[in-house]
Amino acid sequence: MTVFENLLSRPAETSAGDRETAVDLVAFPCAGSGSAGYRGWREALPADWRFAVACPPGRETSYGQPFAKDMARLADDMAAELRARRADGAGAPLVLFGHSMGGLLAQLVAQRIPADALVVAACPPPAARASLDDGSRLDHDELRREVAGMLQVLSPMDPGLLAELVELTAPVLAADVELLATYRAPATRLSCDIWALYGREDTLEPLPWSAETTAAAHVRVLPGSHFFVQESPGAVIAELRRCLAPVAGGAA
Repeated sequence: MTVFENLLSRPAETSAGDRETAVDLVAFPCAGSGSAGYRGWREALPADWRFAVACPPGRETSYGQPFAKDMARLADDMAAELRARRADGAGAPLVLFGHSMGGLLAQLVAQRIPADALVVAACPPPAARASLDDGSRLDHDELRREVAGMLQVLSPMDPGLLAELVELTAPVLAADVELLATYRAPATRLSCDIWALYGREDTLEPLPWSAETTAAAHVRVLPGSHFFVQESPGAVIAELRRCLAPVAGGAA
């Protein structure tokens, strides 16, 4: 089962008389990751933003569960759980944020439960994916090298600890690479604005998601690599506050 982990739990601010939630922000992790990649966001988000992270099966709190095998079915499950989560009275604008593969998953979820905005980070539009190598041809040794490089970018560490984390993370990334191969772009467009954020040092070309929405498609380039979401969470959140000011009622 998909887990939406609430990473911004401030019970005192949700009691009667307190200000209403301005934004219900739900984040989706990149391949090989889970909710841990967003823990740096906890204190930097506005106090009146609700925040949760989707943790797909097989990692963190769902460790040991079978990995998802089909992206559309995973999006079905996530949308159903998110719909139930929002039925508790949270009527705030819904914003979905996805990093890399998480951007594609967020897009599929937005097809199933109406969102007020979609933000994708380090994620090229579906039409551009045909020319990209998604890593599906990596063998096991190459996969472990990819994981080691990713972990070192996020947090340089002792070689022994790195080796242990590679062995834990590699199966998750391998499963996500297989899952990514099942992605199919939706036949219908969204009706919300889509913001595409890119890292200046990434190799991806900063392209808008114009073909995926009937609303506006925006592009922003921020400092950092493909993992700028983890490298500079403060800069990403500052950009989110600017982008989503209209959605949040003008409060940036």
